[in-house]
Amino acid sequence: MSDKKERFQQALELIIDGLSLSEAGAGRVKAGRYVLELLVADNPGLLDSEKTKAIQSIIAMAEEQESPAFRL
Repeated sequence: MSDKKERFQQALELIIDGLSLSEAGAGRVKAGRYVLELLVADNPGLLDSEKTKAIQSIIAMAEEQESPAFRL
């Protein structure tokens, strides 16, 4: 895998992990989609629209899961 594709994959994982652990509230999915759109725009050709929609669905599912973040 090229460095660019590997960095892109790591960024996608970071977005999804960040959303699933975030306690930012209702706006976190909207923010996650925004960051995803920035990532895709900065890396043209790495994702087609179908894959982008699939990742947006994963983001929505991550938002629905209860955060496993440690709470005091």
